[in-house]
Amino acid sequence: MEFTQYIQEQAKKIEAEMDRWVPDGIEPEVLAKASRHLLEAGGKRLRPCLVLLACEAVGGRAGDALETAAALELLHTFTLIHDDIMDRDEFRRNVKTVHKLWGEPVAIIAGDALFAKVFEAVAANARRLGLPADRVVEIFDTVSKASFEICQGQALDMLFEGRKDIGEEEYLKMVSGKTGALIEASTKVGALLGKGKPEQVKALAEYGRLIGMAFQIHDDVLGVVGEQEKFGKPIGSDIREGKRTLIIVRALETASPKDRKTLTLTLGNRKASRAEIKTTIGVLKDTGAIDHAAKKARGLVARAKSKLGVLPDSKAKRFLLELADFTIEREF
Repeated sequence: MEFTQYIQEQAKKIEAEMDRWVPDGIEPEVLAKASRHLLEAGGKRLRPCLVLLACEAVGGRAGDALETAAALELLHTFTLIHDDIMDRDEFRRNVKTVHKLWGEPVAIIAGDALFAKVFEAVAANARRLGLPADRVVEIFDTVSKASFEICQGQALDMLFEGRKDIGEEEYLKMVSGKTGALIEASTKVGALLGKGKPEQVKALAEYGRLIGMAFQIHDDVLGVVGEQEKFGKPIGSDIREGKRTLIIVRALETASPKDRKTLTLTLGNRKASRAEIKTTIGVLKDTGAIDHAAKKARGLVARAKSKLGVLPDSKAKRFLLELADFTIEREF
């Protein structure tokens, strides 16, 4: 597939650029190993590819946005390292999490180190292109605000675990920040680096936010019905952690008293057996909650694709449309 080949080719360039900003020669050695661990474990490279595609879609060249594309993936990886600490996850991308290998203090520092490199890489990109001051300010403002919004989304996600009355609107607000904000930032800064028109920058930002939300909802679906080898994390881990995903929110609203009791006994029970998790997943299927979440994700993707009408026809635009579909069709 042409789209798949494009992603693979760009991912190689992005990974080489990340190596430039986070080299294995960083001292002390433990910081280098911990910082690079998840980068070396792979990943979809969705966010940096979106930076490059958005840049091309408004008439720029992918090479004009390479440092910032790498920076957005470093920012994403920073959030993963800290999320794994908070969620006490043991695996990510089929490898042990950073805090499990090096301890929480080193993992926190490794995440902070990646976050610091984000702004250094973006500054280098702006300097290389000789961007006007107002555009540089807007790019930094976008990345900074997205970083804060991710924190807000993560805080809500954690607070939701202690509540039983979460509604769908609250969930969507949380996921808009936790996942949507960074993907919106990816498409927006790509358009800014490509010197897009204001209406194009706005449309690509909205597209990014919507597919980001769809991506997270589909992630929630994969977390209960996916294959562990492809997904990279234990299936049912969200249930054990008590995460209030859209699936759980919907199921608690629609389940019978008996099924609701099953759900409440398993949610947040880190000692739940595989059999109990399997029974709970059966309840989620029977209530139609999984189908409801999948339908919501499809609706968000359809809205996202409609935003791209302001862009001229191009290979980059076609790939953006295909990438939107990929967010809800992927198996990992």
